[in-house]
Amino acid sequence: MTNPTLDLITEYNSKVLETLSALNDLNVSTVDTIVNKQVELSNTLLDAGLASSKEFAAVKTPADAVEVSNKLAQSVAATLTGFVKDSTATTLAARESLKSVIDDSYALNGEYANKAFSAGAEKVKKTAKKAAA
Repeated sequence: MTNPTLDLITEYNSKVLETLSALNDLNVSTVDTIVNKQVELSNTLLDAGLASSKEFAAVKTPADAVEVSNKLAQSVAATLTGFVKDSTATTLAARESLKSVIDDSYALNGEYANKAFSAGAEKVKKTAKKAAA
């Protein structure tokens, strides 16, 4: 003999674990992407700093120094702007994915609340029939 309530709870718990797994995968993927972007940003800025230090070493006039300095500032600004754009795109994508997980969870809870209510109502009907007989 099976227990419909236990089956329903087991099925629901299985779906909840799938949802939590999806949320975990989303979190890990988002953090991994952001960390990789941070590493890329650091490496790019270090490379720009090293390249400009070599150029500064070769500077002969104040005008050359200003030119090298401006070039470095533009490079850093472009790199940081690109990083912010990429990070924003990553977090917006994560937000949309999170919204999807939340919407799925909401639907799941509604579905299983309805199943639980229907199962309970069916049990009440059966009990009432037995009592009337």
